[in-house]
Amino acid sequence: MAPGHDGSPRTGGRTLLLVSGIAVAGALPVAVVHPRHAAVLVLAFLATAIRNQHHPEVVSTMPLARVALPTALVAAAVAISVLAGLLLLGSVPPLAPLLLGTALVLVLTWWFDARARRHRFVRVLVLGAPEEGRELQATVRDVGADHYRVVATTDELTRLDLTLTATRSDLIVFTDHVDRAEVLRHLAETMRTRRVHAVGLETFCETALGVVPLASADAAWLAALASPDAAACRETAGTRAFDIVVSLLLAIPTVILIALLAPLIRADGGPVFFRQPRVGRDGRPFSILKLRTMSPGSGADWSSADDPRVTRLGALLRRTHVDELPQVLNVLKGDMSMVGPRPEQIGISGELEHEIPLFPYRHMVRPGLTGWARIRCGYASSTEQSALKLGNDLFYIKHRSLVLDVAIVLETLRLTAFERQHEIRPPAAGYVLGPSRTAFGGSTPPGLTKGSA
Repeated sequence: MAPGHDGSPRTGGRTLLLVSGIAVAGALPVAVVHPRHAAVLVLAFLATAIRNQHHPEVVSTMPLARVALPTALVAAAVAISVLAGLLLLGSVPPLAPLLLGTALVLVLTWWFDARARRHRFVRVLVLGAPEEGRELQATVRDVGADHYRVVATTDELTRLDLTLTATRSDLIVFTDHVDRAEVLRHLAETMRTRRVHAVGLETFCETALGVVPLASADAAWLAALASPDAAACRETAGTRAFDIVVSLLLAIPTVILIALLAPLIRADGGPVFFRQPRVGRDGRPFSILKLRTMSPGSGADWSSADDPRVTRLGALLRRTHVDELPQVLNVLKGDMSMVGPRPEQIGISGELEHEIPLFPYRHMVRPGLTGWARIRCGYASSTEQSALKLGNDLFYIKHRSLVLDVAIVLETLRLTAFERQHEIRPPAAGYVLGPSRTAFGGSTPPGLTKGSA
C-alpha cells in the first residue's frame, strides 16, 4: 500500500505522511463501529506500507506487479488485523466497514500511484558527455523507469551550482567522461548549501535500471556480494515457503496437462520426459526434468529460433513454457527455486566460465524456474547474450527478496502469453557490457554455434 516508490531524496517524508493518511482513511469506517479494531487496522496498514517502501525500485517497472503487489499487501494487512483482533480483542472487525475501508485504501493507493507516475519524478542531471545523457534517457525509457527524467547534461563542473539551480535537479549521475576526483571536490562544495544526491553511473544502473555493469563488479563489489549478511548468502524461510506453496499450486494442473499431452509427445516414438544434467547451486550438478520438445536422439547443444530438431508440438510447448512445468518437482526437491538464474548445461557453463570471468557467481543461489534475466532477456544463444543475462542475474542475486520473487513470477505470467522463445530484448545492454566489452577481457568473442536444448 504505497502510492509510488520514486526514490526521490525529497519525497520520503511526504510519502510516509501520505500512506499514513491513506491508512487512517481506510480505518475510518471501522472506527465508527469499533475504535479499537480501527487502531489495529491502522497499524496493520502502516506496517505493510512501510514494508512496501523497501522493495527494489525495479519492481515499479513491471506493470502487473505494480498493481498486484500493493493489492496483496492491503489484503495481508486486513488478514493481520483480523488475526490480531481475535488474539488481542477476542473478536473480529465488523465485516461491512472492513470491506468498505479496504476498498477505500485500494482506490486511494491506485489513484495516488497513477498520479505520482504522471506528475512526480526524479530530475536527473548527468555529468558527462551530451551523448551519454541522451543514451541514459533512452535507456530509462526502455526499461520503464519513467519516474526518472534526465533534465540536463553537462561537463562544466565549475558551473555545477548554477546548473543545479536552473534545472532543479534532485539527483546527479556522473560518468567516466568527467574526472571523478574533480566531481567529488565540486560536489563537496555544492552540498554545503543545497541538498542533492549524487551517484556514479554504475550505481544508477544497478539501482534504477536493474542491471550490473560487468566491468564495475570489482573486488569490493564481489566481496559485498559474498558477505554472510548479503542476500546472496541468505535463504529465508519465507523464500523457501514461497517455493513450496507455488510448486504445490502448480502441481495439480501440471499433472493434468502431462496426462493430456503424453500420448501426443509419444507419437513419434520418443519418451515423454527429457532429463539433462545442469549446474546448480555452488556448481553442484543436478538432473533437470522437462517435457521432450525435440526429435528423439537430438544432441544436447544450444537451440535457436527455427531449430529443425524441435517438433511441431515442441514448438508450442516451448512458446508457452509448458515444457518447463515438470521442473516444479526439481523445486520441491530443493534442486531449484521458483526464481533464480536459469540453470545452464554443464559443458556450456564451463565454456562460459572461461569466456566470462564473473559467470561462476551466478551459482551462488539456486537456479530458478524463472528469473530476472529470464523475463528481461529471453533466451541466449551466444556468449555475448549470456553476458547480458549475467548482468541481470547478478542484480537479482544481490537484491533478491520475497517481494522481488513474487513480482518476477507475476511478470512471467504476463509475458508468457505473447513472448517468443528466443527473443532477446535485454535493456541497458550497452551498460552491462561496456563500450569495450570488458566482460570478455576487452573484446567481444564470436557467438557460440552451440546452443541449449
